[in-house]
Amino acid sequence: MYSVAVVGAGVWAENHRIGWQARNDAKIACVVRSKESSAEETAKRWGVPSWSGNYKEVIARPDIDIVDILLPHDMHADVACEALALGKHVVMEKPVATTVKDAQRIADAAKKADRKIMISENWIYATVIQKAKAAIERGDIGTPYMVRAFMDMDVRAGYIGHWRYDFKRMGGGAALLDSGIHAVSACRYLLGEITEVVAIHQSNFFKEIAPLEDTSVMMCKFASGATGTITVSWTAQRERPYTGFLILGSMGTIEFDTHERQFFVSRDGKRSEETDLKASRGFVEQMAHFIDCVKNNESPITTPEEQIGSLKVVLAAYRSDKEGRFVKTSDIS
Repeated sequence: MYSVAVVGAGVWAENHRIGWQARNDAKIACVVRSKESSAEETAKRWGVPSWSGNYKEVIARPDIDIVDILLPHDMHADVACEALALGKHVVMEKPVATTVKDAQRIADAAKKADRKIMISENWIYATVIQKAKAAIERGDIGTPYMVRAFMDMDVRAGYIGHWRYDFKRMGGGAALLDSGIHAVSACRYLLGEITEVVAIHQSNFFKEIAPLEDTSVMMCKFASGATGTITVSWTAQRERPYTGFLILGSMGTIEFDTHERQFFVSRDGKRSEETDLKASRGFVEQMAHFIDCVKNNESPITTPEEQIGSLKVVLAAYRSDKEGRFVKTSDIS
């Protein structure tokens, strides 16, 4: 039985709780929040036996095997490296870090400690993404040549007084770095590496986080020759969040929405498959994958090294917006 400490057990940690509590070979042993009273409330609500306001004390506990990190972006590198140095396996929310240097520091620390670390890119493990990956690899739509990904949501009510108002805590990026990196990682996973981007970022109707962007529009080129667009809005007025993908291939099209959990393949002018998946959005699957990797001494799909690729795309997009030109991801270091 693996004992897990959840460090930073705020709202999003509820999704990690779902994953851990679905396991019969792992359990949440401790909850950590910045205020001990909040940690106690969460622990009691989750049925967890211990809590703390001091993450350093918790990650040093000999009974803790895995540290699950859900902290502000600027804390990722330091806390992950501390946990790894103490011999803990680590799960950590995206983004891997806010700089390539810090991301590489995490990767190096994992190698030195000979511990496993998975960046929690839950979309990669979700049923719709895995289904799309399999369809592309089977050749169901021929050669993919274009992807359109969009994320339309309104996050403002959930972020009132949140650390996401803080430029430093956010690492200098908002809608794209915090949310859009999901779509970047999914596009890379499905179509291969992104080599060049051009982007426009705007602060429109979420003035509390300005100058951080609430809107991001990016065009990208893939090493395969495919092209794509990724758009993100944090102030979209729709009846529900939409996180959709359309992948055009030489013989067909794949469409899905990670919130709707439906999956379509179109060929010969008609939809040849319509599936209502009714599956989790990767929250259960990612923890199952990580535990399997720990048990079998295998590398997770979303290692720090792999996620450096997504971080470079995002950082290239910010440079593109600033400089008004296409930026190669190979120029980001």
